[in-house]
Amino acid sequence: MENTVLTVISRQMGIQREMDIIANNIANSSTDGFKHERMRFAEHLVDIGNNQTMAFVKDLGIIRDFTDGSLRTTGNPLDIALRGEGFFQVEGPDEILFSRSGRLRLDATGMLINADGMAILSQDGLPILTFPGDTSIIIDPNGRVSSESGELGILSLVTFDDMGKLEKLGKGLYKSQDNPVPAQEVTVIQGSLEGSNVEPISEMTRMIALLRSYQGAQTLGTEENDLRRKAIGILGSVNQNA
Repeated sequence: MENTVLTVISRQMGIQREMDIIANNIANSSTDGFKHERMRFAEHLVDIGNNQTMAFVKDLGIIRDFTDGSLRTTGNPLDIALRGEGFFQVEGPDEILFSRSGRLRLDATGMLINADGMAILSQDGLPILTFPGDTSIIIDPNGRVSSESGELGILSLVTFDDMGKLEKLGKGLYKSQDNPVPAQEVTVIQGSLEGSNVEPISEMTRMIALLRSYQGAQTLGTEENDLRRKAIGILGSVNQNA
């Protein structure tokens, strides 16, 4: 009986974790550049002796869907959206970071930065600077940034051989221990932002299905406890009559 209870608890813990991920997806369904996430589970078998095994739910981590989100036109020349697999590079406090959140701006020195004030890097690994008096910023589909003063730099657009190793930092930023490679099939859209690729209706449907699964596991656990109480009652009666 204990084995059944342990299996039920393992399943319920997995469902709770998955519900948290779904709730986070729904909460960020309108967040620019947010990528849909889901849990990855596997069956974990434990040897309990007598040539028997017990199955548990093993949490293998989060799978992130990097497909393009919806495209929203803003008309702001400093807003960019990426189409295809890739990121632009950002100068973080201690290391180079990677992002698709394209709400950019110019700081007081004319440097191109993201919403959190981090410099956007060029292919040369340097910040992109505008000149005093520049009023027209053009970013072409290949990431080339120019103004009335001429070409200012080319966005460093990169990707990774294993996207699953990217570590999410929040605010649309990622880091990786692997070296990036040039992105060959990514296009920059000026004057637009990439929306979330979360589909709220699908997430709500998944949440309802998980809730039913959780309730089913809870019912199984309750029935198991009832059987245990009955068994204890029967054993107690037998001992009294002995």
